[in-house]
Amino acid sequence: MEKFIMSKNEILNYLEKKRNLTADLQNARHELYIANKNLVSIRKQFKKRLIWSIVVTVVVVGMDTGSIVKGILVLGCLALLGWVVAKRVQQGNQANQQINTANQKIADAQNQPSYIEGMADFPKKFYSYWTIDRLMHLVQENRATTLQDAFNVAEAQDFQNDQIALQQQNLAVAQSTNSMSKISAAANVFTAFNTRK
Repeated sequence: MEKFIMSKNEILNYLEKKRNLTADLQNARHELYIANKNLVSIRKQFKKRLIWSIVVTVVVVGMDTGSIVKGILVLGCLALLGWVVAKRVQQGNQANQQINTANQKIADAQNQPSYIEGMADFPKKFYSYWTIDRLMHLVQENRATTLQDAFNVAEAQDFQNDQIALQQQNLAVAQSTNSMSKISAAANVFTAFNTRK
């Protein structure tokens, strides 16, 4: 980044070049996010299928039918359980492969010479696709007139977001503590009432 004052268009062009250098990494991170989300979905599906398979098996085992019919139904239930487990293994392997592929793409994107060179004259804290995009919007909306102004505004926004998140966490803890206090008070009243008898 040069020391002279850049015009609005020069700043936007400079930021656009930086954003383009981070696009591959952002795409790889998005693929990793999708792959992890897919794995969580597979785990939830597996739990549901397993529970239903076990319920069906318990119902079949508890049925009062002839031994041949019951044997066939039990074998069917065991086959169902086997299918559920096999499906989970297959889908889990596919999801893990997607995660590994996405992680490799992230590593490849971070090791690209153009990505590394682009980071050399840019603050590391702001060197990501979405942060650079946000900087561009600040300049486009005339909320920042220089690159340094854009960095300062973005940093102030990050600080405000952190403070809001901290306040929300504190509020959640206070609400939880308040709920537990009410439960404890109700339990104490109940205990006191029972010990009077």
